[in-house]
Parts: sequence; structure tokens; C-alpha cells
Amino acid sequence: MQMAQIAIVGDSTSVAGFRPLGFAVFPVERAEDARELWNELAGGEYGVVFVTEPVYSAVEDLVAEVLDRPVPAVTIIPGAGSSGGVGGAKINRAIERALGTSMLIREEEE
Repeated sequence: MQMAQIAIVGDSTSVAGFRPLGFAVFPVERAEDARELWNELAGGEYGVVFVTEPVYSAVEDLVAEVLDRPVPAVTIIPGAGSSGGVGGAKINRAIERALGTSMLIREEEE
């Protein structure tokens, strides 16, 4: 039985460091490139696909189509330099659905 591979897709700065770890690295700079690549990533060869937040914004509708499948497990990670909070917000919503409440502590605005 062959072990499923792990892929990461995002801008070249964000994904370059994952190649030495054995990840299949897919640098994309345009939303159109990410959308074209998605069928390959979702085809079953990859057990886990890490997607940077900017790329996720471009392929969110395509990711939604595979959420009920066992593979790939899609995980949103921040891109190099900044985070729009998309990944954290998705995790928080999943926790709220499972537990009926949020487990994250939000700082009160001063």
C-alpha cells in the first residue's frame, strides 16, 4: 500500500521551504493557475493538501466540492507575511458546530 503524498500550494515564497520536508510543492502566482491545478490536487494522489489563504480564496468553491470525500484533507495555512484569518475562522466555525460554543478567547476591544 502506497502512502498518500502531502501537497502544498501557494505563492513561491510561502511554499518553497516545504520541498525539503518531502511535500509536493506547487507554487502559483495567479488565481487562474490555482484553479487549473486543483483537479490534479483533488484527484486522490494527495492525502493532505495545504493551501495558503490567498490561494484558498481563489479555489474556495472547488474545495467545497471535495469536503465530503475522505481525501484530500484540505488545510488552510497563512501565506508568507500575513494572515487574513480565513483558516482560523474556519476552525472556529467547526468547533462551534461540534461543541455549540467557541473555544477561542477573543480580546475585548479597548
